[in-house]
Amino acid sequence: MAVALILCIAGCKQAKLTGAQVVADKAMSALVKGDYDAYAATFKLSEDEQKMLAGMVQEKAGAQFDAKGGIDTYEIGEAELNEDGDEAKVPVHIKFKDGSEDDQKLDFKKEDNEWKQVIDK
Repeated sequence: MAVALILCIAGCKQAKLTGAQVVADKAMSALVKGDYDAYAATFKLSEDEQKMLAGMVQEKAGAQFDAKGGIDTYEIGEAELNEDGDEAKVPVHIKFKDGSEDDQKLDFKKEDNEWKQVIDK
């Protein structure tokens, strides 16, 4: 019963997400699993840049996540779109296994009908 409830919650959460939120969920899911290549693949970068980003994230963020016991849960918030609807900021609330929490806003750009994360400069 508990497993069915967890699967339902995960499925229901995914069903409500649209556009940039779906990519934000993929990025966060990859971080939870420690799959930094999959995380980097959510960015609008060349393949070489994605590999470099994956290594940097693993080294920096991975160590921070480990110090907090890893990511316990996360929530994807409502995307904030620009006027043209081709850029979005997606809030993410992260709860770590040590009880600490963090709020982030992930930046996205839509090109050729595909949402990708961008590095906010």
